[in-house]
Amino acid sequence: MRLINRYVAYMLAVVLVFAASATAGNAASPFQGFEYNFWAAVVPAPVAYLPTRTISAVDIDASLGPFSNPMDVAVCVDGNFFVADTGNNRIVVFDRDINLIMVIDGFYNGEVWDRFNAPHGVFVCINQMIYIADTNNRRIVILDIDANLLSSIENPDMDMLGDVVDFRPRRIVADNAGRVYAVVANVFEGIMRFDANGEFFGYFGTISVSISPAQMFWRMIATQAQRDRMERFIPTEFTGIDVDAYGFIFATHAGRTAESDQVMRLNPRGNNVLRNFNDNIAIAGVQSYNPFVVNSEFIDITARDSGKFSVLDGAVGRVFTYDSEGNLLYVFSGEGSIMGMNRNPVAIASFGDNIFILDSLRGRLIEFEPTAYGMLINEAIALRYAGDEAGSFEIWHQVLVINENSELAFTGIGRYHLQNGNYTIAMEYLRRGMDLRYFSMALARRRQVFVEENISFVFTGVMVLVGLFVTRSIYRKVKRSGVEEDGAV
Repeated sequence: MRLINRYVAYMLAVVLVFAASATAGNAASPFQGFEYNFWAAVVPAPVAYLPTRTISAVDIDASLGPFSNPMDVAVCVDGNFFVADTGNNRIVVFDRDINLIMVIDGFYNGEVWDRFNAPHGVFVCINQMIYIADTNNRRIVILDIDANLLSSIENPDMDMLGDVVDFRPRRIVADNAGRVYAVVANVFEGIMRFDANGEFFGYFGTISVSISPAQMFWRMIATQAQRDRMERFIPTEFTGIDVDAYGFIFATHAGRTAESDQVMRLNPRGNNVLRNFNDNIAIAGVQSYNPFVVNSEFIDITARDSGKFSVLDGAVGRVFTYDSEGNLLYVFSGEGSIMGMNRNPVAIASFGDNIFILDSLRGRLIEFEPTAYGMLINEAIALRYAGDEAGSFEIWHQVLVINENSELAFTGIGRYHLQNGNYTIAMEYLRRGMDLRYFSMALARRRQVFVEENISFVFTGVMVLVGLFVTRSIYRKVKRSGVEEDGAV
């Protein structure tokens, strides 16, 4: 009895702690927490991330002056930040405690001091090589961690590029093999890929373009002048890029509708291997079929641990985070002037569980930390990604304490029961989580178990029916023979 009372008291304490933290988080948040349900309708949810601080160039060092139209931010494995201060033609490097490390405003190219011209992109790989998209100088510059020039990529082989003659890289990453991937302005064929020697060897990833039957019909009957005025059906440009721990390239592009995915995860062959098990919801941010609602326009992405990735919506200023199966985990931030909101978001980065948004208009880097609710979701996803459904089971129950309408938590609990053979219970939780895929799997396995458990009874019943049928047939035959014999007499 004492153990039961202690357990009840413990669970009550957990409920009170998490409920209080969630309420406090919502009260202190400059934005409302929400999520989309199965029907793509907005439903309230606890806030998963809260702003903790904003960082300007003056906060780092007063002598720097303000950032001028910064366009990108990268975080090194040691937690140092690299901001592409585009308008000031420099890269500003500082640590987690906002101490200035160095300002890279040029480098020695041979014996000549060379400068940047509107660098739009910066990336730092695990070996601490610095890659800079020196946009208006039409080149990619590769430096060591002390800002010494290692190599550069300039004037790629134009014969292979076809119509592309203006090489203006905007976003850049590199994998562990030293291959460089660049998003170049006005290039629609895909991401430009260079080998470790800086040689261009083709486009990477393609964005498919779909044309509706109605559009095809009108193009068939239109005159040449009308066709010239119609929208050109060409692929959209890539807008953001990052590389995960496995060397896969995450890329974003601006989709036209809420029905099309705007994120790709590209394997070494350039094929999109990103999974989305939600047939009814695309990885496209805002979910609305209302023509008056502004659709999302993903402009940057950061690959995180356990298969998670967070994308920055340039249209509404929000951050959408998804897991490796395409499930939306949480949404935060938005357009505004108060702390935690942004005016012109241009880049996103992450370090650990913290997420950073670069606001170009205000020249500030905004840092966000997870609330208790956000930490629980991150922990549950990490355990599930590692194959520990039992561990995530307990965490999902705590998520339901804070958000009793969480379809994500219902699905997580349902998957645990599915894995452990509790198919009836699994179906109930998966139904409440509106997870059609795993619900169908649980239903199929339940039917299989029912058949296996009752096949002997079914077989026995069939044999009894067959026996009765045979007995009845013999009886009728014998009776008919007796009647015939009596008639003959």
